[in-house]
Amino acid sequence: MQLFDIVKNIFSTNTKTWKSVGKIDKSRNFFMINRIMAIQFPIQANQFNKLKISPPLVVDWWRDTLSHRFSKPPTWIYTKTKKSDKIEKDDSAKDYPEIERFIREKYKVTSRDLSQIKKFYPDRYQAWIIDVGEQVGIQK
Repeated sequence: MQLFDIVKNIFSTNTKTWKSVGKIDKSRNFFMINRIMAIQFPIQANQFNKLKISPPLVVDWWRDTLSHRFSKPPTWIYTKTKKSDKIEKDDSAKDYPEIERFIREKYKVTSRDLSQIKKFYPDRYQAWIIDVGEQVGIQK
């Protein structure tokens, strides 16, 4: 059984479907079930994070205590994650393919080396590329 199938069965009062959940499934999903329950019940979940505790018995305890309280899975079970903001490209980090090709041939460096310099020292890289381009006479 999958994690959310077990979670759905935790909140149901049907004992027949709960008996179909095996000990192995309970043990495999113990960590995530305990973590989900920690959203609403952090103290109880913390007490179950001790060593030498039987995971199937803990999952049974969650079911025994919560199946009478809730008739269906509550909304706090399904939390949304925050989406990260998209990083906009900075205009100062322009690409100069001709100058980069010249530098790779002249100094025998790889494009990976140049990309690492560009990543860790963007201001110095930009100034260096422009300086080399002016000296050699290569413009973008």
